[in-house]
Amino acid sequence: MTDDARGEAVLGAATDAARREFGDDLVAAYTLGSLAHGGFAPAVSDVDLALVLSETGGGTASRVHDVVAAARDAAAGTDGLAERLSVFWADPHTVRHGPGDRPARLPAVDRLDLLDSGVLRHGTDVRDGAVRPTHDELVRGSAGFLVERVDDAWLAGIADPAALLSRGPRAVTKTVLFPVRFLHTLTTGEIGRNDAAVASYDGEHGALVTAALRWRGGTLGDRVAAWSLLTDHLAGLYRECVDAHLAALPDADPVVAGLRALRDAVALVGAPRAVPRGRLGASPAVPRGRLSASPAVPRSRLSASPASAPRTPRSP
Repeated sequence: MTDDARGEAVLGAATDAARREFGDDLVAAYTLGSLAHGGFAPAVSDVDLALVLSETGGGTASRVHDVVAAARDAAAGTDGLAERLSVFWADPHTVRHGPGDRPARLPAVDRLDLLDSGVLRHGTDVRDGAVRPTHDELVRGSAGFLVERVDDAWLAGIADPAALLSRGPRAVTKTVLFPVRFLHTLTTGEIGRNDAAVASYDGEHGALVTAALRWRGGTLGDRVAAWSLLTDHLAGLYRECVDAHLAALPDADPVVAGLRALRDAVALVGAPRAVPRGRLGASPAVPRGRLSASPAVPRSRLSASPASAPRTPRSP
């Protein structure tokens, strides 16, 4: 079975589970992400599906959770891809016009992906007459993701590149490429597809950014070289991304306080450190002259972040 076929098997299982769960209330199902617009990397990519339901309510999220669980069971023999299934959901009005009064899980960037590249796999296409998300909506969505997703556990990976490397290519590439993709969206108003985002990046951390695109193939190569790139560039890349979003948003925007807290937290974890011997496997020469002190990762640094920050839980 090819890589795309394994991803398709997961999507097929999820679509079947959604049909059983929602019946006639399932208006449409779409393939999203890299399986729809290209660039699927089986070692690291998510498998993304969008469900359009005739109406949504307080119990919809739980029912979608049941769909995901059933699909993962049905597609268990897909080399771990079933565990990366991510399901978005909304009613037709939200698909066409953005967030309204009804519950949904369809952040602005994923709604744009659905409108531009979504592949209809079940039901009736509901995109006719849709209004694309504005640039401001996309920027706020990215900022909200940064505030919500980059928590203490995420900061720990920035603070300790050796620990991040030990989690493998998927964790490393997602950590590196999320801010690159958000910078691309901020600059262009387009979805931050990995290849396009890397090609458009012109900041000072390009060595890490281009390496991360290569690592999406499933191997990290020389661990000391990878550690050095992460140590030298990762925290700075996050500072660059946060500062760019702060510059783009008005001070009164609810997400700004969270971004400022994140900027302060990243500054605390960004000091260079000595190569952690014995944690990177066999390695050639060990870089000298780095500081040995490793600053503690601040705990609960976003506890004062506004609850209104948008939830943006995906990436291809």
